[in-house]
Amino acid sequence: MRAPLDFFKYQGCGNDFVIVDEMTTHPTADRMRGILATKLCDRHFGIGADGLIFLEPADDCDGAMRLFEPAGNEAEMCGNGLRCVAAFLSTSSAKDEFAILTPDGIKRVAKTGDEYRADMGPIRFLRGDLQQYIKDDGKPTDSMMDFPLYDDSSAPRASMLSTGEPHIVVFTDDISSVNIAEIGASLNADRDRFPLGVNINFVQEIGPDEMTIRTYERGVYDETMACGTGATACAAASILSGRTASRIVNVITRGGRLRIEVARDGHAFMTGPAIMVFTGRIEVDI
Repeated sequence: MRAPLDFFKYQGCGNDFVIVDEMTTHPTADRMRGILATKLCDRHFGIGADGLIFLEPADDCDGAMRLFEPAGNEAEMCGNGLRCVAAFLSTSSAKDEFAILTPDGIKRVAKTGDEYRADMGPIRFLRGDLQQYIKDDGKPTDSMMDFPLYDDSSAPRASMLSTGEPHIVVFTDDISSVNIAEIGASLNADRDRFPLGVNINFVQEIGPDEMTIRTYERGVYDETMACGTGATACAAASILSGRTASRIVNVITRGGRLRIEVARDGHAFMTGPAIMVFTGRIEVDI
């Protein structure tokens, strides 16, 4: 049976999302949410997006976001999607501060001018924090700020951090020459080492507090225009490793600029745009 589905299309630095408001309606079953994500995110036969977000009610919060990626899986967190949900909530509220429940916990977002500042929580970089994502040998207390990109001692060095999503960060002198699609596909194909897949970012520092990045996202299985959790991971890797003296970094993605702050206690904040693109109604199979 086919039925109409109302939706809202938002983007943050070109990282785009379809939002379905289920705050006052019967929620879609999770199995169907994954199927809808695969169909609606398709850029040729659907609406086209990097993810499908369902907004639902949550106790003591302004709402809960559940993000399903084009592969049909549910993501644990999404920084750009988080800002887009805050922007959506701001259209029907006089508030400028929001508490949004995610699978990674409650995230607080504040509207600052035309942008949104999100509390991304603590940066996690110990093996114990990442043990579900990487199966290399080691102790839970090991730092993952310096490890081989491949299971080979001669491989390029990388950092692995969780900013709500697991991210590998690799610094390079020439970001334009990186075949990120090939590398991302190779790492995500190694499910013995990365059983849940992994996001990978390449970073080129272009100033004392500025960097440009490219991100390959698991679940999308391709390079995206931007990734909020990835930008946070890249800035944090630079700051925590001492490569950047400033605790505020401007991160330039393919789709725009994000401002990342990492406090001395390892707590991160992300500021950037979130813009409604259009609204619409589509017929879907249910």
